[in-house]
Amino acid sequence: MADGRAKFEWGIASSMMALLANLNRDPKRGKPLKPSDFNPFTPEPPKVVLRGEDMKEALKAAFCRGGAKCPTS
Repeated sequence: MADGRAKFEWGIASSMMALLANLNRDPKRGKPLKPSDFNPFTPEPPKVVLRGEDMKEALKAAFCRGGAKCPTS
């Protein structure tokens, strides 16, 4: 129960912190901040690690589109 209340309180506090940071931010120099940037309870997105053939296929899919020549090795 205490953990749920802490998450709730941090949700409110992080929204206020993001609001204040965005009000004082120089729009030419930085990106807008989100409440999740300040909330310690926000889960981090999982990191995707590709190795070997999976990496090769992902790179081919990203860079070899529309009949572009791709190396076969």
